[in-house]
Amino acid sequence: MAEEQQEWANLLAEVFDKLTAKHAAITYDFDNLEMNGVVERNGKKQPTGTVSLTGKLTITTK
Repeated sequence: MAEEQQEWANLLAEVFDKLTAKHAAITYDFDNLEMNGVVERNGKKQPTGTVSLTGKLTITTK
């Protein structure tokens, strides 16, 4: 699972780099997105908190 997540992260980073090189604006529209943070310490998983987002996030490069 972690390897698959890393592959997606690398793909998204590559696409983002190509778009920002062209001075693009990227808008993400979220509807109740929740991300639960977890870290692993000494072989045990510990929650770090939850981030919730509903609305638009725009990233613009110049």
